[in-house]
Amino acid sequence: MLALGSSVTPNNADAELQAYMRKYSVPGISICYQRGREVLYSAGFGVSDEVSGAPVTPASLFRIASNSKAFTAAAIFLLIQAGRLKLEDTVFSPQGILSQYANSGNQKDWLHSITVHQLLTHTCGGWSNESDDPMMEQPGFDHQRLIAWTIQTHPLVNPPGQHYAYSNFGYCVLGRVIEQVSGQPYAQFVRQSVLRVVGANDMRIATHRPAPNEVTYYGQNGEQPYKPPITRMDSHGGWIATSHDMATFLASLFAPADGSDAPALLSRESLTSMTTGSDANHGYGCGLAINRAGNAWHFGSLPGTLSLMVHTHTGYSWAAVMNTRSPIKDQASDLDRMMWRIARTDTTWQV
Repeated sequence: MLALGSSVTPNNADAELQAYMRKYSVPGISICYQRGREVLYSAGFGVSDEVSGAPVTPASLFRIASNSKAFTAAAIFLLIQAGRLKLEDTVFSPQGILSQYANSGNQKDWLHSITVHQLLTHTCGGWSNESDDPMMEQPGFDHQRLIAWTIQTHPLVNPPGQHYAYSNFGYCVLGRVIEQVSGQPYAQFVRQSVLRVVGANDMRIATHRPAPNEVTYYGQNGEQPYKPPITRMDSHGGWIATSHDMATFLASLFAPADGSDAPALLSRESLTSMTTGSDANHGYGCGLAINRAGNAWHFGSLPGTLSLMVHTHTGYSWAAVMNTRSPIKDQASDLDRMMWRIARTDTTWQV
């Protein structure tokens, strides 16, 4: 175990992590706990690469998969705060943000009514990741060609706004909305407007060529971590980050609620909108899952990686990320329970 910047070592953290890693055959994992912007505990366990035996450290970078959606949602709200975008703006209508797709497909009434808010809340009416996820198809297509092809070949199944269906493709489209409205490439806008503000300066979009400090990913049960078109997944699942990057992002996002003296990433109004569910699903806001207690979180999962980030209503933020994904279905929920147990075993933390 390698730790950095830790003011407190939670009771039984080592034993909890080692047991979890054995159960799910995890080569390496990184975790970080914060109270506001104060790092309470940040540590790496296991190895980043099984061949070299290089250890995971708090500086190790991992694919964070769908935790990327929260960063995309934050970028959207920054454009809204700047008066350049509205939640109710249509995306594919003839007057919409991406009007070049207005004549695509056969469901033009539904297509034209899709709003930015519906994409954020996974209520656009289709393009679910449950089966035939278009983001995992046609790996040779760029974003523009993939969007046109998806609209033509993956019909919407519900009127927009009426049904929740988790959609990677919807967040791919939001990345293009950011590009159209900001006039910048998606990653550039997020780095400039989000990551520099929170201090996550090492985050970047993944490629199949490892970045400095990036771990090696290991598939289980025949999964191939380097097969998905990871770079094209930018705005819905393409970022790499440290566990500290994820925890400090949430701390910065919720700074107004925490009373932190660090600058808040979003206004109170934007944060409220981002953490309010839709009529179709009260438990998912915009890029974050939420509950009535005031906690917010997200999971990320891809072949070769599993990640989690949590913000509690008491002002704590934490994150965990690893370089494998197990076929055992309880892996994600066990990770969540373990992170809560670790937080609660230290009596100095008021979780």
